[in-house]
Amino acid sequence: MEQLSKINNNEKSIQQGFSPSGCGDLISTRKFTALVVDNDQICQIIEKAILESQGVETQFVGSGIDALDLLATGANFDIIIIAWVLPMMNGVETTRQIRAMGIRSKLLAVTACFDERKKKAFLDAGVDEFIEKPLNPRKVASIMREMKND
Repeated sequence: MEQLSKINNNEKSIQQGFSPSGCGDLISTRKFTALVVDNDQICQIIEKAILESQGVETQFVGSGIDALDLLATGANFDIIIIAWVLPMMNGVETTRQIRAMGIRSKLLAVTACFDERKKKAFLDAGVDEFIEKPLNPRKVASIMREMKND
């Protein structure tokens, strides 16, 4: 029920034109790209709306295997968002393999079930940040501002 409430609040914020950054829209001459690795269709809708509200060009895949296959073709992304639960290969193993490929994109781990063991596993695998689902527009705006300033 709490997750549904968070989802509804995020959707309302986006629909009402709320600026997730709290201080105006993120304006950048650089177009950011994101790969979202998540097989949950509701989360994909929310993640797409949040990322696109920040001007981020977004691509989705539904499994870790699909993500690795896409990245092996040479596709580049500024940010990669990876869910914990994925078919065939979980998010932690997907993260390990992405880092083993030498990919240095900003990696965000997302999960609906937060606990310290999951957070540690993801961080040890190489993610930059660990976030509880659903994505929060303010958090995404903050990360995008940070990337813009790098």
